[in-house]
Amino acid sequence: MKRFPPVEITLPWKVADGPPVTKRLIFTGPRGGHVWRTSLNEDVWKRALASAGVSPSKSGGSYAKTRESGMHALRHFYASVLLDAGQNMKALAVYLGHSDPA
Repeated sequence: MKRFPPVEITLPWKVADGPPVTKRLIFTGPRGGHVWRTSLNEDVWKRALASAGVSPSKSGGSYAKTRESGMHALRHFYASVLLDAGQNMKALAVYLGHSDPA
């Protein structure tokens, strides 16, 4: 954090048109703003998976779409870790943005 200090970003909170809230972000996008899900997935996550040999390398301008190693798999891993740590389903649903724990 000394080398790359957090950046203050103000965005709507909880919903797209929610009240603006300012937070300090540790991870930022290439231009210093917040990280976009799509750019993180394509520019960072899939490149790292390909470099590690987990998924196919870039071909024809984009990385292969792999459900088992993409962001959705990371989301499932996060949920599994929380459940294994004893987190309850209702809280997990809130963390993942679901309106219903079922």
